[in-house]
Amino acid sequence: MMRKSSKKSSKVPPAQKTKKLPAPASRPDVRLADAEKFLLPTYKRQPVIMTHGRGAYVFDSTGKKYLDFLGGIAVNALGHAHPRIVKVIRREAVRAIHLSNLYHNAFQGPLAHKLVEWSGLDRVFFANSGTEAIDGAMKLGRLYGRTPEEPVGAPAKKHRFLALENSFHGRTFGAISVTATEKYRLPFAPVVSGAEFVSTISPILKQSSTIRFAPSFSKLFRERAVSIPSAKLSGTAPVLLPRNTARC
Repeated sequence: MMRKSSKKSSKVPPAQKTKKLPAPASRPDVRLADAEKFLLPTYKRQPVIMTHGRGAYVFDSTGKKYLDFLGGIAVNALGHAHPRIVKVIRREAVRAIHLSNLYHNAFQGPLAHKLVEWSGLDRVFFANSGTEAIDGAMKLGRLYGRTPEEPVGAPAKKHRFLALENSFHGRTFGAISVTATEKYRLPFAPVVSGAEFVSTISPILKQSSTIRFAPSFSKLFRERAVSIPSAKLSGTAPVLLPRNTARC
């Protein structure tokens, strides 16, 4: 005899609602925590860690890609990891890391020669940064302004700097002394004396293709100033448009 098969229920049990598990809490990056705790807060850094770059792009520790408009504050104009630059750095790193200015090397003299030919000037002063270059230029200006008859140690008749408004020259003590932006300069007062801040627009007259200074400005320079600090490439100072110029 065959056993009668039991009828299976056609009802399907209701599906249970799946519970959403909470996303695992991301652990704070110890590298960011160390930076916040142990670095002087001289910069307001973004809470990301950049790991490498390629061409005009940089990448953070999560692999996110950014178009690099900053360029290392306007010093990395050739992009990141350029093959020819990488090749030269690798070649020189196995030769010598540093050889100081107490000795000659194979590159400084020929490079200085090229810069003199391109600029029309007589000599070259190599510096490690823009702010060091400004300090060196201030010292050269003071030396140039002192006549042989004036005693060393006393202020020369011509010793002042005509610094430009809206300027930024760096964070060394000499550079902030000729930096007009007060938030960089005033907290460290008294700074190096002798700076006068003048307008970047009003004392300059433009005629055809040449630019000359207004007579009052030229007189001020001739009587008591030794130099006009000016950054040709501004990384921090604002970009100024001439008056009566159409803006996009």
